[in-house]
Amino acid sequence: MIKNLINGKWVESKETFQTFNPATGEMLAEVAHASDAQVAEAVAAAKAAFPAWANMPVAKRSKIITKLGDLIADNVEALAQMETADTGLPLYQTQNALVPRAANNFYFFAEMAKQMNGHTYPMDDQMLNYSLYQPTGVCALISPWNVPFMTGTWKTAPCLALGNTAVMKQSELSPLTTDFLGKLAMEAGIPAGVFNIVHGFGATTGNALITNPDVAAISFTGGTSTGKHIISTAGLKKFSMELGGKSPVMIFDDCDYERALDAAVFGIFSINGERCTAGSRIFVQETIYDKFCADFAARADKIEVGDPTDMNTKVGALISQQHWDKVTGYIKTGIAEGATLIAGGPEKPTAALPDHLKGGHFIRPTAFRDVTNDMRIAREEIFGPVAVLIPFKDEEDVIRMANDNDYGLASYLWTQDNGKVHRIARRIEAGMIFVNSQNVRDLRTPFGGMKASGTGREGGTYSYEIFCEPKNVCISMGSHHIPKWGV
Repeated sequence: MIKNLINGKWVESKETFQTFNPATGEMLAEVAHASDAQVAEAVAAAKAAFPAWANMPVAKRSKIITKLGDLIADNVEALAQMETADTGLPLYQTQNALVPRAANNFYFFAEMAKQMNGHTYPMDDQMLNYSLYQPTGVCALISPWNVPFMTGTWKTAPCLALGNTAVMKQSELSPLTTDFLGKLAMEAGIPAGVFNIVHGFGATTGNALITNPDVAAISFTGGTSTGKHIISTAGLKKFSMELGGKSPVMIFDDCDYERALDAAVFGIFSINGERCTAGSRIFVQETIYDKFCADFAARADKIEVGDPTDMNTKVGALISQQHWDKVTGYIKTGIAEGATLIAGGPEKPTAALPDHLKGGHFIRPTAFRDVTNDMRIAREEIFGPVAVLIPFKDEEDVIRMANDNDYGLASYLWTQDNGKVHRIARRIEAGMIFVNSQNVRDLRTPFGGMKASGTGREGGTYSYEIFCEPKNVCISMGSHHIPKWGV
């Protein structure tokens, strides 16, 4: 039984739901479905714990956060296996990249907390102003199912390290590693009430959490429609919204061709294609378009699909039957729209699967060419291993098409022309642009997007936007003029 963590205690609920292995269909655990009253109890516990945690000497708080990072590092294998079972992500990725990166989140923000400095603003001999950064208060941390542990720690590490308390709600589709995180947090010495976990569905548990008046800030990662609902429903709070994406990859004919091909294949098919920063719209200059499409399709067809626990597997199972239906529905739509299918397709690769996996939510890496920018497969977020390859003429043409989309999270550019790099970087409508690189995360940099991809930034000092309140202190030197009214 997966229980809620409220005020340092594991708490059952009257109602429960189940979580399943996407590759085998087996039930993994019964999960407590937090009631509205339990959500309120968790928020109240976080509120009560906030003053002591916020005012704890930063060196002591940082030591506890570092210990939590150490415990994650000590449990990488167990966490990775749990994450793979719960999400269908290949163990090759959870164990070698995704879970180890979670430990680094705590190490980084444990140090960042020691550097939370403000500024001074002297006004000649009249006034001295100085600014402070203080923790926001009780924060709701709402994480998605695609990379639940890593994304959850992206939020938890800065939130707690900077002195806030938290109530986390993980997606109902992937609760296992969040439960483990709660156990490790308690083992690290995080006091009761500082970190709470409630499980349940967005319409019930999530809604009770976001509308609670004692929640001061909401850090949410997930779909754009849900993000809009939270902002319109939650009331006057601080928001960090990392939402959907349809990220463009712009490949010019002067690129390092092999590296661009490597990055394009990895960028859409890694993490089962279930990633908000996936390079799903691949724009290729006309002069190399035919060759690139052929090479991309050949590479896609050779990617190992199958048992997520096999270290040779690169694409595992999609998270649920509902999501499999959505992704394969887009593949059928692409065919109906007139795009040319050059790899994969909507059928399960059942012939290559052992019997115990034949009911799993598997899909072959899929690619379309002859795609136009007005097709649904080019405009809407599919959130699966489906790439669309679109030709372009020149710099102006690709900027116009890349920006002609509702989303603006990440973007990728491949060229050896430095002038072109800087021109496009200024004009592209995306929160991030990776030049001659796949998505490489530096925790010091701002992470977030524009337009329908969200609002706010997290990472480094940019996390202050959601997890800190800036305060100005103005001190008189005793000599400035004060008007004498009513004398």
